[in-house]
Amino acid sequence: MKRLSQTPTQVKAQSKLPKVLSIIPVAGDVGDIQVNSVTNRVYYVHSENQVGILNGATQQVIQNVKVGEGATYLAVNSATNRIYVTNFRDASVSVLDGQTNRVLTSIPVGQRPFGLGINPKGNRIYVANLGGTISIIDGNSNRVVQTLKVGGAPALVSVNERTNRIYVTNVEKDSVHVISGTSLRVIKSLKVGRNPIIIPGINRVTNRIYIANNLSNYASLIQGNTLLPSIPIHLGSRQSELAMNAGTNRIYVTSAQQEGRGKLFVLDGDTNRIVKTLRIPTFASLLVNPLTNHYFIGDTDNRDLFVYGGQNNELLTKLRTGNSAGNMALNTRTNQIYVGNAGTITVVQDERDTTTSASPKPLLSKRVCVG
Repeated sequence: MKRLSQTPTQVKAQSKLPKVLSIIPVAGDVGDIQVNSVTNRVYYVHSENQVGILNGATQQVIQNVKVGEGATYLAVNSATNRIYVTNFRDASVSVLDGQTNRVLTSIPVGQRPFGLGINPKGNRIYVANLGGTISIIDGNSNRVVQTLKVGGAPALVSVNERTNRIYVTNVEKDSVHVISGTSLRVIKSLKVGRNPIIIPGINRVTNRIYIANNLSNYASLIQGNTLLPSIPIHLGSRQSELAMNAGTNRIYVTSAQQEGRGKLFVLDGDTNRIVKTLRIPTFASLLVNPLTNHYFIGDTDNRDLFVYGGQNNELLTKLRTGNSAGNMALNTRTNQIYVGNAGTITVVQDERDTTTSASPKPLLSKRVCVG
């Protein structure tokens, strides 16, 4: 039987799958990793007290900068070209100048600083200290302008710059503190599930905040407009990571790292119902690219990086990264994804879907905003 030749459109669609561009050797194992898409610089924590800086254009390490002890999380302010690092053991936040690649200052904060987030309105940096406080830093003066004593163990931070509100999870109180960016005060504390040790996901279009709970079988939904008691979203599994695509109003939640295969739950943000459940590696990292409507699942015990299409939740391709496919970050200008590994960073070039021209069916989603 004669094989039919492929059309040019089909060949083009196949060639446009995401691909690995390079695997770059770096010092130490990569922890948190963030990108300044404006300057095309990649920042990553390694070796307990170091921040590595990678040039995204040349794909070479520019410098390793010593910060405080127990460096944990990073936040990048692309408008001011400043990079902030929480130093868990030093009870401080290091401020890096993105132009000179030097530490400008070290700011004392509360005990055991962990997660942090930047609010462009007013140039404020919010730091969650597991010792029971939230430090608010003025990015202009590099000084703490407010310390909120909330008790428990504030852990992770998300910012909604549209509403000028900040959301901080508290893993000891199983709650989320809602802070006004205007008054710099806690305006509400809402109960959620147990141990919300995952960065909250915010849909800035719908003003809904999604909380993954590491020790509960349900996620929690906070309605930003009303701040009524949180709504449980039953999943049947504990959770480990959460990401979202505001353009398609889909929320992606991975199950907690337990024995056996893990699960990925795809939720419809309109109905808060599961539309798809996928089997994934037991220990997995997660990134959603709203530019392409692809999502990436990294096997942190292996070198596999699975790429799924967000329209039909089908596996598009499997890539091989450096040793251990860990934390990931997206450059929204180059559409490149940086995957932190043990001793390397893998650079993946994502590609926009080119199959729509060959298909008579339009996209289901009518939303055009991404985030």
